[in-house]
Amino acid sequence: MASSDPSREFGLSEGYFAQSAFLADEFMEEISRVDLEFARKNAEFGPKPFVRTFERALDKLEMAQSELGNRISQLERSANTYAEDHRKKMVRLKQTFATVGSSFERLETQISEVGSNTIRIGEQLDTVAKEKERAEAIKELVGFYAQLNEGNTRNLDTLLEGGAEGMLKVAQTLRRLNTIVVDNEYSAPSDAAAKRQIEKYSENFEKAMLSTFESAYRDGDVHSMGIAARALDAFNGGVSVVKAYINQHPFFLSSMVGQAHDSIAEASYHAMDGVSDIASRPPPPDRWLVQLYADTRAVMFKDWAIISKVFPRPIDLMQQLLKRVFEQTIQAYLETLLARAESQSKLAFLRVLASSHQETRRLVEDLQKFDAETITPAVMVLETARRSGNNPQGLLDMPGDAQTASAQFSRSRSKKDLARAEKGGDPGTIDDEDDLDDEDAARERLGEARSGVSSAVAIAALIGRSEGDSAGVGLLYSFLNRCCDDLFESYTAGGNYMSTEQGHLKDAFRQILVPVVRARSERQGPSRSKALLGMLSSVTGGSGAAAAASDAAGTGGSTNSGSSTATGGQSAETDGSINTQILRMMLEVHAEAITRAIELESETAAPEAVAALSGQLIATLGDDYVFPALEDVLESLQDQKQEPDVRTFDVVQVANVVVRLLQMHFQRAIVPFVGNGNYIYRDVVAEKNQLMSRVEMNLNLIINKFVGASKQWIGSILSKQRKSDFRPAEDDFTAFEAGTQPCRQCTEFLQRVEQACRKNLGEENKTRVLTEVGNALHEMLMEHLRKFVVSVAGGLVLAKDVSRYRETISGFGIAALNDKFAVLQDISNIFLVQPSALKSLLEEGPLARQDRATVQAFVQMREDSRSSSLVKQFAS
Repeated sequence: MASSDPSREFGLSEGYFAQSAFLADEFMEEISRVDLEFARKNAEFGPKPFVRTFERALDKLEMAQSELGNRISQLERSANTYAEDHRKKMVRLKQTFATVGSSFERLETQISEVGSNTIRIGEQLDTVAKEKERAEAIKELVGFYAQLNEGNTRNLDTLLEGGAEGMLKVAQTLRRLNTIVVDNEYSAPSDAAAKRQIEKYSENFEKAMLSTFESAYRDGDVHSMGIAARALDAFNGGVSVVKAYINQHPFFLSSMVGQAHDSIAEASYHAMDGVSDIASRPPPPDRWLVQLYADTRAVMFKDWAIISKVFPRPIDLMQQLLKRVFEQTIQAYLETLLARAESQSKLAFLRVLASSHQETRRLVEDLQKFDAETITPAVMVLETARRSGNNPQGLLDMPGDAQTASAQFSRSRSKKDLARAEKGGDPGTIDDEDDLDDEDAARERLGEARSGVSSAVAIAALIGRSEGDSAGVGLLYSFLNRCCDDLFESYTAGGNYMSTEQGHLKDAFRQILVPVVRARSERQGPSRSKALLGMLSSVTGGSGAAAAASDAAGTGGSTNSGSSTATGGQSAETDGSINTQILRMMLEVHAEAITRAIELESETAAPEAVAALSGQLIATLGDDYVFPALEDVLESLQDQKQEPDVRTFDVVQVANVVVRLLQMHFQRAIVPFVGNGNYIYRDVVAEKNQLMSRVEMNLNLIINKFVGASKQWIGSILSKQRKSDFRPAEDDFTAFEAGTQPCRQCTEFLQRVEQACRKNLGEENKTRVLTEVGNALHEMLMEHLRKFVVSVAGGLVLAKDVSRYRETISGFGIAALNDKFAVLQDISNIFLVQPSALKSLLEEGPLARQDRATVQAFVQMREDSRSSSLVKQFAS
């Protein structure tokens, strides 16, 4: 390649033409560099040297192009030759692979045929072996039957004396013989002796095994218990031994929680005090029930170590034991507990029902966790061992401290649950780090003790169960859920719970609203005109709703709403009006009801239950509490002869707080449980929004009505203005200093309105109300002041009144009103200036921009306006 590179022929570096950044201009500069230098030296440019240089370069390039084309043609011929050779080789190779594949397919077919034949031979041999075993078993069984027909039991007795295997063999034989006897019920009379002998021997065998089991059970001999249990399981499916184990269990033979727990039972009865009071918090779960569940945990955790070693099918026995505990012990006590609570009140029944359900769910969850972590893996090991033909019982033999660790774990849970219940806390929670450390340590020791069963996870994978499944849901999961549901089904199914809950909620709301109803009924009497209508008696401090109602009744009739003594500083929370204390009490009762509904209703029924309770709250809150109060306020504003009570704004402010509290309650206690976007959510939101819209509409109506009543009241005050007020005697200094009485009454009323608005309304609503009142006052004063003739001394009184009005309005903080009353102040100066200065006041001051006819009307009310000189001066 180097010898054929044309770069050297031009005196260039090797590979010059192969570079990627090749430029023709640079190439021409390179080959004509010498000619350029020569031209620079001679300062003369001649084209001929350049032409000769470029011609030689062109010849060389054409020669190089020819050589390159020949080279390319040669390479293309070589490549075509190699490609053709490669194609022929690939064709031969493909044919070879096809031949080899066909050979392997024929070989595989032959191997499959041989394998199928081998499998069929194996199946036939297996069938023959089973038939042979069955024939031998039948032969042996017929021999036993013949011997028993003759009254001979020596062979069975010999087997029975052969230890555990012999007992198991006898049990299997007797079971088969009993099957034969049952199937041949109408056999020949000659077989009657065999039947009697089989039944007698079977009965004696069962009694002997049960006696052995019971004796070993009392002595704590797990090995002997296991031998007897396996023999009886082979004899009759283990029905009798399971019944014997459960019937003799100390948990059922002794009292429910033992005589040592009498104090707990007594405390349980005393814990019912206050359970019917809606103003008190729900009591903790029944202490006796907590202790019963603690004992149940201890029994189940402790007995599993024995059951898993003794019984061939431990899961069946656990189900029977749990069923007996739930159906007999727990259900009996729950019925007594709930009946005792129901006899007190609906609230007591509902609270005890919810706390008992919560505690029962906690028990079930603990048992389900123990099942998933311990029982289910062990049962899976047992089933796998049975399938593989190994001794299943050996795989379940835990280390010796398994029972101790399990019992220690259960005792830890039981003692702490009981201690929390005695303290009034939640028995299923962990209060401190010591509890957490103790429980974790107990769990760790229990896990170490179960190391003999740790292989269950690996074996579980062989039968299609993952490690996550083993740790999550056990075999008893559905069974335990059903046991819990059965306990409370009679109380919750068919709408029983919801009907009781709604009935209680109705009674509770009625009880809370007792002072409201009482106050309204009192206002229907002769003193109605003296009371501020729309105000509801507040629930003051007390232990219960009844005491609160009595306190409220004692304060509800003492409210003094006289217009001359009412002050805007009084709060609606203290003067017996509609208040947030009653609402908070209603919301607390409602939140507690929702908590019970979530606890007791199923997951699918809970949203509808919460929606129903929400509708009940909204209906009661609106129809029985808020709207009657607002209607009373509206009715109180109908009396035009009395001053509008500024405490109306207290009611407006508290009503706004009520709406905000309801919205917070809706977001926190209702929305999380009714879903989002479904029809239940939409219906609940629509009910809530409708209530809030009605409240807002009523509040707007009240404010507008108050503004109208204020205008009427101001007009009535101004109508009491005397003609002599602005024509006082020369020595009446009181009029000069204090102004007129209507002015004082108006300004005092306006100050109360301003204070009430500032305290109870938002900035926008406050501005709107005060603007309307201020504009109305300005319009009335403009008309009012044109009705009176004003003397020289009366001008001072009028200026004093206008100054007081302006000072009061400036407290509103509204610029537009300040401007209007500044003009009114200028108008009052008309009555102060001398006649000679009146023209300059009207033409040069702010009054020059006012309507001339209006200003003229005020000028005419001057006492000296009758003089011809003043009239001519004003006319000019």
